[in-house]
Amino acid sequence: MVAERPQRMQDPPVLGWEWHECADDGWAHLYDGAQLRGDGSERVPLVRPWCETLQRFPLDHARSTVSRDKIIPVPGRTCPGCASQNEHRRIEVPRARR
Repeated sequence: MVAERPQRMQDPPVLGWEWHECADDGWAHLYDGAQLRGDGSERVPLVRPWCETLQRFPLDHARSTVSRDKIIPVPGRTCPGCASQNEHRRIEVPRARR
């Protein structure tokens, strides 16, 4: 009898990360959806955008300044740090329809 190999599943490239607008700078940032919703813990007043996750002294955003709803980021209104960190994960910033 031959043992079956489990089918290898790959997570979607953006699993858990969502685009939301930050009122402080007006840019779209990537935020961990679970952190925004407060899943598994209390809702902390500060949330960390993806562009700050690798910083030695990260600057978190006040939850109250982050939009509740996911958005489609607009070119020119997207955080350069979040956009550049997306490249290795292949998260595409949607282009405006013409």
